[in-house]
Amino acid sequence: MRPHAFAKPVKIAIAACLLVALAGPAHGLIKFNDGHDTLFVTGTVGIGYDSNLFARSNSVSDTTTTATVDLDYQRKAGMLGVNGNLGWKFGWFADNSSENYADPHANAEITKGSGRTTGSFTLGAERQSRAEYALNLRTVSWDYNAGLNVKYPVIERYSISGQLGYNYQDYLNNSGLFDIRSYTAGADLFYVYTSERDLIGGYRMRVTDTTNKTRSTDHAFTVGTTGKILPKLNGTVRLGYQFRETDRNNFGASEKFNAFTATASTTWTVTRRLNVTGVATRDFTTLATDVNVDSTAVMLDANFAATAKFALFVGVGGGHLRYIGAASEGRKDTYFTVHAGLSYTMNDHLKVTLSGMYYKNWSKLDQADYVRRTISLIVSSRW
Repeated sequence: MRPHAFAKPVKIAIAACLLVALAGPAHGLIKFNDGHDTLFVTGTVGIGYDSNLFARSNSVSDTTTTATVDLDYQRKAGMLGVNGNLGWKFGWFADNSSENYADPHANAEITKGSGRTTGSFTLGAERQSRAEYALNLRTVSWDYNAGLNVKYPVIERYSISGQLGYNYQDYLNNSGLFDIRSYTAGADLFYVYTSERDLIGGYRMRVTDTTNKTRSTDHAFTVGTTGKILPKLNGTVRLGYQFRETDRNNFGASEKFNAFTATASTTWTVTRRLNVTGVATRDFTTLATDVNVDSTAVMLDANFAATAKFALFVGVGGGHLRYIGAASEGRKDTYFTVHAGLSYTMNDHLKVTLSGMYYKNWSKLDQADYVRRTISLIVSSRW
């Protein structure tokens, strides 16, 4: 299907967003139960270009049209809060119509932010159609997740927290990939070092199963801090060591790995208009090809509010993937990425974003040595 087939519906949707924007700020489509319950509806339309749909060396380019509709529910009353989302994302490709998608998604969250015990419980399900950088192909999968986080103060300066998590990736229509199921359990001890900073010590266990009869078990021990790290620099930094043991029933062999692990997420408020966010991770992961990966990634993002309505953003990042174990074939990847764009927000009813991205991957595997460029224009409206 050619690009002009989408031009008319996209123009109509954008025109509708512009007309709705004149209505002023959005305060919820529907409010009921004395204003404690609110429903919002969000719609987006976009057009774009992707130079490498499948994230591999023999690149295939195409123009795309996307549309998303979301229904959000919020309840704020008493000690519990409830958030829910139900939506559908559509994508059409001008030349590669076999990759068109219609992906539903749903998630729910119950939070408790007051009282002695605080925490949250989450559930989610999503169908995803995407190019996977580490696999060098487009995949379609159902992703299911659930999580429980609880924090309890023991005495004045000490508190403990616990986490339970579940994730299941069910790959569709691809016999070369394996489904992945993971279970996570962890606990942390918090110590109030100052009124603005906590010290953390924790342990996490994660079990990852694949439908190739492989099980990996991780044990990670970390220490860190959360809160104000430096003047104008806030966030969480954790460093530690982890161990992974992989039992491959198909090969009748056991593999053992160990490495440093880290998670960091910080925000530097340079001025009232400019802030910089940094994220860094190092962890073991399992791919749908049933290969273990030692992954390191770093990303920096800067956001500048030029005016009350215009904002500029730019980000740069990189990482290294070391494929490990018997099935890895010694593959190593190093990547660099940069993105930039600008947005215009008239009110909740109208936001326009123009963005571009460049991604370069260097690899020992010829198929994984590639460049990808994307550009997109997205118009969204919430009411």
